[in-house]
Amino acid sequence: KQWYQRRVAITAGANARVQLMAKLASGNPGPRSKKAAAPEPVNETDLGQKVREMFGGAATGNQHPPSECFVLRNMFDPHTETDPYWSEEIRSDVIGECGSFGGVVHIHIDKRDPNGCVYLKATSTTVATACVNSLQGRWFSGKMIKASYMSNSEYGRKFEGTEYLREVLDR
Repeated sequence: KQWYQRRVAITAGANARVQLMAKLASGNPGPRSKKAAAPEPVNETDLGQKVREMFGGAATGNQHPPSECFVLRNMFDPHTETDPYWSEEIRSDVIGECGSFGGVVHIHIDKRDPNGCVYLKATSTTVATACVNSLQGRWFSGKMIKASYMSNSEYGRKFEGTEYLREVLDR
């Protein structure tokens, strides 16, 4: 029973912190009362999403409107990668994650890019939007992912022939 009480206290503490951060971010302190209201419980599955929204949010500040093409930044640091198969591991992880939304037809890991860029083309704009929203602000290998869209024409210029790809990639 004692470990359960500690877990409830930790969950309530995390929920209360998320609610406090949201209230502070809104700039609306709300009515003051002498008796503090109990914080509304936050579903644990929503907790991660709320934190991502506060510290990275859904893909905002995109220069391009949603499209099939997008880039993930801050996925790796080419100067610190030592495993000879690091890029294959990233490829597999990203394809697996995007596969849960419908998949990608192209991926390119720019192994020399100091921003740790992974370029992707999804099967549709809807799939790309789901991927971007899921990955934006998430943590990967101790780094927060920054996801943004690319125009189809820009992606096609960078990776010739990708406009004709239709087959979903497998890990």
